[in-house]
Amino acid sequence: MERRSFIKGTFALATIGLLNPILFRHGLSAAEDAIEIPYKDALDEYLRGKKVEDGSKIMSLNIPDAPENGAVVPVEVTVDYPMKADDYISNITVLTTKNKANKAISFDLTPANGMAYLYVNVKMGQTQDVVILAQTNKGRIFQSSKNVRVALGGCG
Repeated sequence: MERRSFIKGTFALATIGLLNPILFRHGLSAAEDAIEIPYKDALDEYLRGKKVEDGSKIMSLNIPDAPENGAVVPVEVTVDYPMKADDYISNITVLTTKNKANKAISFDLTPANGMAYLYVNVKMGQTQDVVILAQTNKGRIFQSSKNVRVALGGCG
């Protein structure tokens, strides 16, 4: 009789484990967990009233003009800025202008990184600008952007 009880208990636990996400509505997709912030609000939150400098001369953006798939848009950023102990890029943030969740990523750096570099895949639902913000440890903020054409349905 113990063997039968053990098998029933194991089956019950396995069933509960499989149904758990459905019954208790665990977030199964990143889209459900994304915080919807309009672009202007996300930018204002990052800047906090600070002046923005043109970063097009020190930022190298490697983003395709018209990616094949808007669900996976590669964004590669290199900031040509010295990574000294007392003056370095401390944060790189990627924003989109028309997504529901406009803050794609915010990445903190230290001088130990050696260079200010970021590679990330961004999901884009439509044609829009990708805005890159780089902040130094002293509070200077550089901005650069690129318009990316996203074809609906992945058709160019």
